[in-house]
Amino acid sequence: MTENDGPAIDRSIYVMPMFVNFVVSDLAASEALYASAGFVTLATIPGPGGVPSLVHLRREKYQDILMTQGVAVRGSVSVSFAAGDVDLGEVVDRLRSAGAEVAGPLDTPWFTTDVTFTDKDGNVVTLTAPRMADQAAAQAWASDQITGDFELPKGAGAPNWNQG
Repeated sequence: MTENDGPAIDRSIYVMPMFVNFVVSDLAASEALYASAGFVTLATIPGPGGVPSLVHLRREKYQDILMTQGVAVRGSVSVSFAAGDVDLGEVVDRLRSAGAEVAGPLDTPWFTTDVTFTDKDGNVVTLTAPRMADQAAAQAWASDQITGDFELPKGAGAPNWNQG
């Protein structure tokens, strides 16, 4: 299993409400790259002859990636995950050291800071974090700009946005 110096990762097996499957050309190299983004190896499943055929990675609960060996179709997958309580600058440094193509940290117009990286097979992953210092501006922007038929979360830690 992969070591991780970050927060404790939920290693329980549960029905995953959502996950992404990346086809990669080199399972071991991809596993090492994703470790630099904070993912740990939860499980490795062998195929014929005992050779690994699937690697299950997890960063936080419900942030699961299943990787299978094969011929990747570059740029066919893009996924975003909540970054959690991490220093995105440090994540960028680790990803660049691991050889990933990295953009960011970049501030978005919707009040997040994003880091996007592309692995050698062309899979694109974005780690996104709210800009906490801008929460008052974000709430005002959301009240004026976001429309739809939705309910905003209530309670501790929930954004205090007013539906307009």
